[in-house]
Amino acid sequence: MPEVLREYRIKFEKVPEGEPAVPADENLGIRSKLGGEPIWCQKPEVPKCKGCKDKMTFVAQIDSMEHDEGHNPNRISCLGNDQQYMFGDVGMVYVFVCFDCMETKSVLQCG
Repeated sequence: MPEVLREYRIKFEKVPEGEPAVPADENLGIRSKLGGEPIWCQKPEVPKCKGCKDKMTFVAQIDSMEHDEGHNPNRISCLGNDQQYMFGDVGMVYVFVCFDCMETKSVLQCG
């Protein structure tokens, strides 16, 4: 793995109320998003803050965005060693924050 990962630009777009940010769970590789509820790969795993012991607030999820599937515009062949954003078997990194204590925590789940 390189010391510095390749950069991607992310376009932020507000999601209309009642509409999901990610159209369908089967869109592996393009499920990254901010806010709302996490789309868990496995069972829910909301961390508790080390300081106040309350459940932390979900901020974002980062998908295995180079997943080699036709619908994914950022796909990179899985046959070589060029994928840098593959978390386990098409997994996800979830980011949480405690806004009272300003603590952060990430959770990694494999697909």
